[in-house]
Amino acid sequence: MRVRNWGRTVAIQPTVYAEPTNEEEIVRWVQQAAKKKHTLRVIGAGHSWPPLADTKGILLRLDRMQGLISVSPTQHTATLWAGTRLYRALPLLWKEGFSLSNQGDIDRQSIAGAFSTGTHGTGKAFGILATQAVHYRFVDGEGRIHDVYADTQPALFRALQVSLGLLGVITQVTLRVEPRFYLRLTKKLYPLEEALQRSEEWLERYRHFEFFWFPYSEKAAVKLSEKSTEAGQVSFLRRWFIDALWENGAFWAVNKFAQFLPSASPALCRFAGRSMSEEVRVDKAYRIFASPRWVRFREMEYGVPAAAGPEVLREIRRWIEKHQPAVSFPIEYRYVRGDDIPLSPAYGEDRVFIAVHAYYRMPYAEFFRGIEEIFQAYGGRPHWGKMHTASAEYIAQQYPQLSTFLALQAQYDSHGVFRTPYLQALLWGERISAGA
Repeated sequence: MRVRNWGRTVAIQPTVYAEPTNEEEIVRWVQQAAKKKHTLRVIGAGHSWPPLADTKGILLRLDRMQGLISVSPTQHTATLWAGTRLYRALPLLWKEGFSLSNQGDIDRQSIAGAFSTGTHGTGKAFGILATQAVHYRFVDGEGRIHDVYADTQPALFRALQVSLGLLGVITQVTLRVEPRFYLRLTKKLYPLEEALQRSEEWLERYRHFEFFWFPYSEKAAVKLSEKSTEAGQVSFLRRWFIDALWENGAFWAVNKFAQFLPSASPALCRFAGRSMSEEVRVDKAYRIFASPRWVRFREMEYGVPAAAGPEVLREIRRWIEKHQPAVSFPIEYRYVRGDDIPLSPAYGEDRVFIAVHAYYRMPYAEFFRGIEEIFQAYGGRPHWGKMHTASAEYIAQQYPQLSTFLALQAQYDSHGVFRTPYLQALLWGERISAGA
């Protein structure tokens, strides 16, 4: 069986593909992998661009282990099966009277996949999504089941928050939730330089702040969100026929035009930048956080020290103006609070995450390589689920707690069940051979 990821950058051809329905089946698959010296990986929605789930051994998908297990109204927690897709979990939580405090702008991922790769939203008070976790249940490399809590096993818990699937197969996640709320979104176009200069002001004033900027254009679409004291709901017609179908359709047309006439990219970007809509809307929080993403793309994202964020984007703009790449997707700018998670891109300090994209049918390597040099010059850390070419040496330099994580990985996966050549090269370098 051949399994492809959403971005069409990876095609996996495992020896065995399975969709377990319970933990006992997962235990048996892990034990079989250890016995036969196969690697075992888990794939969710396939929204990671690198080959994180690539294996020639056993590939598991937890699509048959989805749903809400329990809710504790007194403790404000909810436990879900790890394979649950976010877009399914969020309405379930809402029905029970709760919301996640923060989300990313895509909700197609599985909970375990999104958390394990450091997926994030935006806002000065909010860390990566995994900072909302309070408990993990997982099957380690010998088939043992563990329940891990932040207060009883803090080191292991932090390692599980961003684990890249290297500690084991996560089966359940308990999240900290809050009473459900509505968000008021204000989206307005500003000159890019004004958006950068006012970013700190908006971060202090609003619960969530981000913006999109089309290369070559003068305007940035700034999105400012705050809790609403009044309930609101955008109609089904608006959400799906205008926001989803019309906007995605028009954007697809722009990218197809750029694909067949790359020299038109600057003009198309300027047109798209001027055409971005302005609006104010109130809706359920999970509907404001996420937007439909139907046009396939490739993405690279780095988190740079927060104070350097504006200057990094200015350098990116200068590089684009100098080299004139054929690009027809916007660049996204978000803020994430620092944490103490060993493999979190926001470890130790607040970070600004800047994401560059390319339509999946257009060349991207030279464009990404040029921007990545800027990111790394400022000590940026790559998002684990996005494309990058960071070396093992660079990763070791940027993650001071990497050795702590690797020691735990060896303890809970002594047979190397979850270690693939890609991950060995990325995290261990020459310390473990690619054939292990």
